[in-house]
Order: sequence, then structure tokens, then C-alpha cells
Amino acid sequence: MRLRRMNLKLCVVGERGVGKTSLIKRYVEDHFSEGYKSTLGAYLYPVEIEIHAGKQDLVLAKVAIFDLMGEHSIRETFRDAMFYGTHGLLAVCDVERSETVYAMTDWIRAVSLVAGDLPLTIALNKLDLVAENSIGPAETDWLRQQFPSTRIVLTSARKGEGVEAAFTSVVESAVERTMAAARHRTVKRLARQKILALVARKDRIGISKGELLRTLKELEHNEIIEEVGTLVRLNLLSMEESGPNTFQVRATDQGRQIVMSTLWEDLVIDEPV
Repeated sequence: MRLRRMNLKLCVVGERGVGKTSLIKRYVEDHFSEGYKSTLGAYLYPVEIEIHAGKQDLVLAKVAIFDLMGEHSIRETFRDAMFYGTHGLLAVCDVERSETVYAMTDWIRAVSLVAGDLPLTIALNKLDLVAENSIGPAETDWLRQQFPSTRIVLTSARKGEGVEAAFTSVVESAVERTMAAARHRTVKRLARQKILALVARKDRIGISKGELLRTLKELEHNEIIEEVGTLVRLNLLSMEESGPNTFQVRATDQGRQIVMSTLWEDLVIDEPV
């Protein structure tokens, strides 16, 4: 079993009064307060969570849960600062107020504009007030159409129902997404190293696009072209067009020095972030 450590940012969004703070406090502190106090700005709740990722990996995730006030003007004004670096999103609505369901699209859109497509879980909160439930077939059908592959969890911060499932769902998805991205970066780095090593062996003669494609059959065509472009931008390869839609590449002095390094296999050949 491999232990992996990970830092994640989870944002909890939704209209005012839907119970975002109550859900977080029930999850983090196992506590519920009957009194309502509106969140001003943003509040951070740190928590550590263990997630089993497959059979071989145990992920110790330090999760920063951001409780954000449900004020539209604040959301738009400070959107970049609030949502930058977010790994997962829990969108909360109130079963007593159907309008809070339809308002979720604006919250999810605001986060996506900054952080991109993210793991998302929707919490229909205040399940304990089901007698006053105003969410009916129209709202549930709309949710299925708008978010067809999103997990929707019924929650009650007062009773604790569904709270663990809601947070665990989005954290597990964020962990899986982060690990998949790391694996993808590793694959790209190895492809980059293979290309540079192959070209460097040709010394100053270089190698054509066709020869690259024939030799590196285990790599996809687009992958080879993309990584060649990256190596050129890093000044590790030089490229010269040798005909329509073809080229010749050579290793630069810097590229050859990297390949000749005794630490070659440990070198990370990535573009700066």
C-alpha cells in the first residue's frame, strides 16, 4: 500500500440560508446550531481525510473547505480570488425554497469560469423539513437535465443525514481527478524524454517527422507533434520545415547536455507553470 499526500480546496456554494455553514460544521465538528448567522465573506475549515484510491494507494488529503457567503455581488466582484485553485465543488440548495435550485447554475458557472470543469456534488438540504418541501417533479426533472451525471444527495444538517456522503462524494472525485492528472503528466513527461533521447542520438543530423512517427509507434501521432512543439519551445530541439506538413528536428546543445546528464531519467522536462 502506497501512502500519497494531497492538498485540496473544496468550495461550498449556494444561496443565502440554504445551510452551507451548518452542513460544514456537521461534517467537520459533528455539531448543529439552531440559530442562523449569515456568513460574512469566506471562512475556512481545514480537515484531513483518508481515501482509498484503488487497491494500492491510500491518500491522506488535507482538505481546505471554503464556506462562501451567498451574496451575488461578492461572488462576482471577488470571483477570481474566491475560486482560484478549487479542486471540488459542493452546491447546496434548500428543499423549502425551489428558487435556490435554479440559482445553483449561476454559482456553478461562476466557479467554472475560474477553475474549469470540476468534480461536483449537489446537496438538497433541510431534508428534516420534508413536510414543507417545495421541490417537486419540475425541479427534480430540471436537475436531471442540467446535471445528468452529477451525484445529488439529500441532506439534513440538523440530523446529520447524508452529510458524510455529500462531502465524501466530492472529495473522492477530486482525489481521483487529481491522481488522473498526475498520471497524465507522467505519461507526457516520459513521451517528451523518449523523443528528446531519440533525436539526440542522431547528433546533428537530426530526424524527420516521418521517422519519428515510425520509430515511436507506441505514441499517438498528435502526442508526438505536441511534445515536439513543447521541446522546441523549451529550446531543447530546433525545427526546420523540410516540405509540406513535414519537418526535420535536431537536438540543441542544451538538449544534448540534458540527455548526457547522469541524472537524465530523473530530470523533469516540463514547461514552467
